[in-house]
Amino acid sequence: MQPYSERTTGQASQTGELLPPGRLRIMVVSVHPPYGGGSAHSSKELALGLRRLGHDVLHVAPYNHDREESLAQEEGLHWIKADFPWNELSISAEAQASMDADLQAVYRKYGPFDYVILGRETFVWHMHAIREVHAGPVMLIVRGAYINRLAGNTNETIDPQLKEQLVGLYREADVIVCIARHLVKSINKVIFDDDLERARTAFIPNPIELPAYDAPSQMRWQPGQTIRLAMAAQIKGRKKPLDAVEIVRELRDRGADVELTVYGDGPDMPRMRALIERYGLEKQVVLRGHVTRAEVLEGFSRAETVLLCSDNEGWPRVLQEAIAAGKGVVAYDNIGSREVLKEWITPWALGRLVPIGDFKGAADAVADLAHVLRSSNEPIPPPDLPNSLAVLREYEYTLRHLDSHL
Repeated sequence: MQPYSERTTGQASQTGELLPPGRLRIMVVSVHPPYGGGSAHSSKELALGLRRLGHDVLHVAPYNHDREESLAQEEGLHWIKADFPWNELSISAEAQASMDADLQAVYRKYGPFDYVILGRETFVWHMHAIREVHAGPVMLIVRGAYINRLAGNTNETIDPQLKEQLVGLYREADVIVCIARHLVKSINKVIFDDDLERARTAFIPNPIELPAYDAPSQMRWQPGQTIRLAMAAQIKGRKKPLDAVEIVRELRDRGADVELTVYGDGPDMPRMRALIERYGLEKQVVLRGHVTRAEVLEGFSRAETVLLCSDNEGWPRVLQEAIAAGKGVVAYDNIGSREVLKEWITPWALGRLVPIGDFKGAADAVADLAHVLRSSNEPIPPPDLPNSLAVLREYEYTLRHLDSHL
């Protein structure tokens, strides 16, 4: 492959102007809000951040056929209709063929690109289609959705033939970027056989634009004041949203004055509503449904503790946002949540991990944090947080570095 400067100098951008030496043309294939939960926000921030660095970035995102009216219209964002496997490990042949054709059509219309970034593991199914139209390097970003299951972290039985097929697709990436350290270990255990291949795996966190922490504005929690909890999650099985209702019931039955505000929507919402009604918790649990990220962060500002009941996570951004806001955290002890609370920067003083499914232990942790927050004269400041621009530079460096290895 030609050196980078020879490949990009004189190439035409989407608008027809010549690109200056050093500017990259990048196609990001990944989810975008309102689809895809935290990974959608992270993918959007990556695309926007690379543009901030001066690069020409096209973000191609799938959407469900029934939600077209809610799509954001932004420069550099291209939507494609897709029967996308949001929660499945496999994809139907029809859905794959349709999305393959759409991705290739977009590439031919707006390309060529210097690099393609597959921003979520579900897009690994389109590796072959991308390779047919794209001659340059491909970066695959691993967030945990597939590899946690392939590595056996979820106690799920995976069909051996499906696993072999997926492993082969992962191996076709020129570099695999993991957003958590534990994901690097899983990739190197499941995907690659030797140290030379494992050199293609890197750890780079999400370039999250974290909320600014303003200590003087933090609420002072008083004895006897309502315990205010917040949870931001998709209302689906892996996130175990019904467990949050059980935790509130446990606290209510102990005589605690508690209120939980839930931000998010999903297929398990009817079951969640039914459980709330069954326990008579309509006043204690407020369901806000799907809201913007700004509304979630504003809700966090009024809460004292954030709940996360997932049975597995990659590197949950909601916990990073909670820590950045100086909030208490009660999370189930999955490997991703543990890494954020214990190893992200330094162990978070207001973080509590409890065994998965332990309602009473979670209620104990909420009560403990309520006592700590009501006994402290000053808010506990968060640790020094990573700079999103510095993280973006790591992605940029990794892309540029690929050329020297091809």
